[in-house]
Amino acid sequence: MAKKMRTLVTICGLCLCLCLSLTVSGCGLQALLGNKNKTSSASKGKAVTVAVSLNQDDPNKLLITKGIDDLAKKEDVQVKYIDPSEVDNDSALKGAKVLIYQGGNANLLKSAEASKVPVLALNQVPAGVKLVGIVTPDQEKAGELMAESLVSKVPEGQVIILQNDASETGSQELLAGNKSVLSKYPKITVQIIASSSGSESTAKQSLSDLLQKNPGKVQGILAHTEKLSAIANDVLKQFQLDKKVILIGGQASIPSLERIASGTQTSAVDTSPYLQGVNAFQWAQKILNNESLDVSDSITSEQGEIPAKLIQVKAVTPDNLAVIQKSYVKTMQSAEQDQKQQSTKASSQGKDQGASKDQGDSKNQNKQGASSGSDQAQNKSGNVPAGVEKVTERIKTETTRDYLDAQGKVIGTEKTTNEQVKTLPPDMLKQQTDQSDQESKDSSKDQGGQSSKDQSSGQ
Repeated sequence: MAKKMRTLVTICGLCLCLCLSLTVSGCGLQALLGNKNKTSSASKGKAVTVAVSLNQDDPNKLLITKGIDDLAKKEDVQVKYIDPSEVDNDSALKGAKVLIYQGGNANLLKSAEASKVPVLALNQVPAGVKLVGIVTPDQEKAGELMAESLVSKVPEGQVIILQNDASETGSQELLAGNKSVLSKYPKITVQIIASSSGSESTAKQSLSDLLQKNPGKVQGILAHTEKLSAIANDVLKQFQLDKKVILIGGQASIPSLERIASGTQTSAVDTSPYLQGVNAFQWAQKILNNESLDVSDSITSEQGEIPAKLIQVKAVTPDNLAVIQKSYVKTMQSAEQDQKQQSTKASSQGKDQGASKDQGDSKNQNKQGASSGSDQAQNKSGNVPAGVEKVTERIKTETTRDYLDAQGKVIGTEKTTNEQVKTLPPDMLKQQTDQSDQESKDSSKDQGGQSSKDQSSGQ
């Protein structure tokens, strides 16, 4: 019996020590059972940030943004767009778990490497950085489509290729696609004018010189980017050759589609910018979740083989122009509408903060009015409390505006809030309230709103 008692005392003592230990160390039962549930709950409620740095000169930047934002909203993932003017790159990447990089401040890549933030390239391979992958249009196929559109119109003569950046991988693949088709036509001679970002004026001068030195010989121009296409169009107009020399673009955009419609450009290549944004976000999310990428292609660069997601491209000609142009315009309008909503929301938040003091006073007045049953009875009957010299009335309205397409589908919604403050004489309020009570004894909330409207007109 004594042995059993000693055993019981020992067990109780161990339990007491264990409880004291948990209390002192701040641990609980959850710590003993493990942190599995706690970790899952934390990661489920945690907002993950995807940092995005886009090329500000890309004419389809807004369409790429639309693709990223649409999926981010569905997945409830926070996206941070980094402005190129941000010099503090460490602060710009704060909280970021992955960086989608198309262009912008190159120092951002060094900060990402130092912070061990994975970099996913978009459209082009940045120099001097290790990438986890790249999402890009099939540039070589785009180059082939450009050349095929040209040779269908011009089987011989001199052709000028306006190359964007000879050192960039995507530009090299575009040129390779051009040459693979043009090399099959021995009667076509090729002249290449290479330029780098920011030196498009040099390309414009070089193109002008070639046209002057070879009058009547240049039959076609292949321009790799929208900016180069616009430059070529300006030069051809200057020499009155816009209807004689065929212009083929490598990057479809709303301006290039308009030129095709007007007949000053023969064709372009649809690189699906919206799908670029969609696929870039999908891969970024896989990187966040430590999932394997659905890799089917790769791109060879100075860093070696990079896993690649190639976006399919297609030629834009007068035959399919209407469909593609409609798609670009509708997506652009929807993206612009999203930006307007964000601006309106930010503006409304600023106004709400500015009016927070007045709103607080209004709430206090409502609380004071509801503090006694007799006061409530007076308010309901329309009687003004004794000693009141003026009455302040606040009217807040919210307007929701839906934007519909031709089929009646909502493609955008805009909300605006308006708040008005009016001051009324107590005698006028009492007179109008008594008149309303005489017309109907069972006054309702709607009649009260109509009375407010009458007060406004009377004022």
